[in-house]
Amino acid sequence: MSKEGERHVAELIRLEGKRMELEDALGRLARDEAEAQEVLELASHVQRLEQEVESARAAAQMEKKDEDMNDTVTKRAIRNMASVDAQLDALAKSMQADGETFEQAYCKALDTDIGRSMIRTREEAHTLATGGSTEADVAAARADLT
Repeated sequence: MSKEGERHVAELIRLEGKRMELEDALGRLARDEAEAQEVLELASHVQRLEQEVESARAAAQMEKKDEDMNDTVTKRAIRNMASVDAQLDALAKSMQADGETFEQAYCKALDTDIGRSMIRTREEAHTLATGGSTEADVAAARADLT
């Protein structure tokens, strides 16, 4: 074979090697692109999951705040009931006549306007403490019906 022919064969071999390198590079590029797309999809999925977790945390915090608020309302209602009881006791003692038992004076105190008002206040506090419907709740429900 001539020198010219040998040079062409060498050039063909070199070009064939270069072609194979380029095909390999294109294959790697396609795989890299597919992996990049997969990474983007996974990142998007992770971001959605993080948002769901954050939403769940926020909901849990709101629920906790509601529970704390209910505990606070209950504690306040119990304190109010104790306060009304003390006021009723004081009213009965102030009305107690000589020779009259405390129980008799207490019944007499309950039969006054202020005594009835205190009992209503205590009942409202008890309703709040036990989670029942207060007169205000009933009035609001009636207003909603009309």
